[in-house]
Amino acid sequence: MKKIILLFAIFFSSFSFSQYCAFFDFKTDEPEMVVSALKGMMETEWAKNINGTKSLFAYQFNGNTEATHVVQFCFPDEASFANWSLSWFASPVAQVFGEKLNKYITPVKTALNTPAWFKNDWTPDQVFMIWEMEVSDPSKYAKEFASFSQEMAVTQGYEENSYGLGYPISGKNGGFSHFVWVGAPDLESALKRTKDMYNSTEFAEYSKKVSGVRKVVNSYMMVRLADF
Repeated sequence: MKKIILLFAIFFSSFSFSQYCAFFDFKTDEPEMVVSALKGMMETEWAKNINGTKSLFAYQFNGNTEATHVVQFCFPDEASFANWSLSWFASPVAQVFGEKLNKYITPVKTALNTPAWFKNDWTPDQVFMIWEMEVSDPSKYAKEFASFSQEMAVTQGYEENSYGLGYPISGKNGGFSHFVWVGAPDLESALKRTKDMYNSTEFAEYSKKVSGVRKVVNSYMMVRLADF
């Protein structure tokens, strides 16, 4: 069984839940060829019938993350995800394009992620700051993060961008239990907001409140390259 088929097979053997972003992390030295292969796949009738968003992102300054890129599919409900997962195996066209993609990638990991709490639509955001963490008390952390992030959204002016707390409901990595994201319209905004946040008194107070229940294990930027 070829790499990409095995990658999908491992993923689809896991449980299916609502909410519902499937991440396929991979390494590549030929990103332009990956874009070309994905574009061809997404122009097929199989892909056009997917009830969800389809995007390619690059990982930048990605800490201990081996992957260089991620293909992301997000779905509005369980039925949409289930239809997509079943259609992958049933579509000869999808299999053919999967084989083409194999030539340019090395799969790293897969995960089905879901938001525990979030604000706003993430599809317009072009850059995301991501923090992976181990959380021992999810309910307490979610409460503190929601309060802090909404306050920062007002003071830093990203009330219209997405931000939230998520976790992998399938494909969990042993190094973290949850992740936080903050979206931005561009790289400059993402960097300035992050720097200002770290220097704020609000962040210092928030860090003290959650120091006993969460440990940050990695951080990186995720940059949108293409939507299909």
